[in-house]
Amino acid sequence: MMWWKGLGGKSEMDLSEQDEKDLLKSIYILQLRKPSFTRDKLMEKTGLDTDKSDNVLKQFTSSGMLERCDTDQYALLTKGRSKLRVVLVGGVYDILHLGHLAALTEAKTHGDILVVVVATDITVETLKGRRPVFPEEDRRALVESLKPVDAAILGYEDVGMGYEQVIDDVKPDIIALGYDQDSVARTVTELVEKRALKVRIVRLTKFDREKYLSSSAIRQTFFRETN
Repeated sequence: MMWWKGLGGKSEMDLSEQDEKDLLKSIYILQLRKPSFTRDKLMEKTGLDTDKSDNVLKQFTSSGMLERCDTDQYALLTKGRSKLRVVLVGGVYDILHLGHLAALTEAKTHGDILVVVVATDITVETLKGRRPVFPEEDRRALVESLKPVDAAILGYEDVGMGYEQVIDDVKPDIIALGYDQDSVARTVTELVEKRALKVRIVRLTKFDREKYLSSSAIRQTFFRETN
């Protein structure tokens, strides 16, 4: 984050609204599936030096966006979290293709942070009756490397990728579902309504199959040509 160089070493940094949001995004990702984060992790994530990190933590704590949980443990509070819109999307992502990138790019337009839940190997085998081509951690790492994606996490080992637990972990404002995820859409909609969650559900645009091959089509083409 080269833009931090201009902030100087003042005891109170003059943060723009975008600077503040970028810092809160980093903090949210640091704390994803964790109860808190440390100053060292913040420095590692943002490139801030010790003085600037201390100043940010002091400002955010005094403004009620963070709380200090321990000597060097901090946690995001509701006031800080409310400044972000988090989008959650999920899938298998076994063979990444341009259709995936188009869908994730569209999903990101709905919020500030895009979190992708990637189906575990066991979930894929249960859903599709076969093992995925690529193991779960490889699929997760590849998805997380895509430009629109802020964080990619593995789901839980059930057919629905453990959406209830994932929603508790991520606390999304928006859940973006693929045009072909009808079963997941029913499950998620029932869950959101049952728990009266303040979560908006959106459906992503159906991709052009002439322009973007699906993972299944790619797999079939590959095996046909190699047999």
